[in-house]
Amino acid sequence: MVLKAVGFICLVAVGIPANLSVLLLFCQLHFSRGYLQPNDFILSNLATINLAVLLCRGIPQTLVALGLRHFFNDQGCKAVITCYRMGRAMSICVTALLGCYQSVSVAPTTHRWAVLKRWLPAHLPHTIILLCILNIFDCYRAILDSQAPLYNGSIPEYTLNLEFCIVVFPGSQVYMVNGVIYTLRDVFFVAVMVLAAAYMLLVLYRHRQQMKGLRGASRASAGASQAVLLLNALWGYTLSVSRVMPAVSDARVFFASCYSALCPVLILATNRRLARNLRCFTHAKKAG
Repeated sequence: MVLKAVGFICLVAVGIPANLSVLLLFCQLHFSRGYLQPNDFILSNLATINLAVLLCRGIPQTLVALGLRHFFNDQGCKAVITCYRMGRAMSICVTALLGCYQSVSVAPTTHRWAVLKRWLPAHLPHTIILLCILNIFDCYRAILDSQAPLYNGSIPEYTLNLEFCIVVFPGSQVYMVNGVIYTLRDVFFVAVMVLAAAYMLLVLYRHRQQMKGLRGASRASAGASQAVLLLNALWGYTLSVSRVMPAVSDARVFFASCYSALCPVLILATNRRLARNLRCFTHAKKAG
């Protein structure tokens, strides 16, 4: 119990300040420049989503690890579980979108790629909105089936027990279909990540062979691509580890939440503009 509490406290203590720092730094970039580059726009949305995941699952799970149980009513459970499922679904979707965008960015400027290079940056907000709408249809059962845990301790059949809330499915078919939909969604977007990562690696390898070291814009593209590859690898690792855990275990919840906590740390470590702004802010604060 103590180890579980310490683990979730660490996730929340690292993830929430790190995501807030990323968001504040991107806001500073936006106000100073008047715009965000497409890559930064996707990362800022990813930080917002990860923050929502930690607030809706990390904090309640931490309270459970500390011994609390009944702190949500039925309406609260519906709101929290829906936000968490939407956040988790959008997290994997936006990470896959980041990989796709970076693949288009490093692709050679042929006629077909040139059209996509012009079209995709202008339509990133529309793409994220479309993914959000699709995930609403994917996660609507949380609104219908989530409720506060029962005080007598009895758990109905076909129920996901999240300890601070429960999700009671109306029957075995709905339970199975719900699980299959979530699994297929994860497999599809992980496959998109893998394909995007493979293409980026191929393009970077060809650039190195042709130029014997990327320079200027190519070097910047290589750095951004490497950051995206690390984010994709982190998502794949946390998802694969959590999938081998029992359906409702503390270890599965912990590893499933690791991406939301570690992602902003990785963004801060690999994004030069954010790291430079963070150093400037730190020095200014010390000087003040």
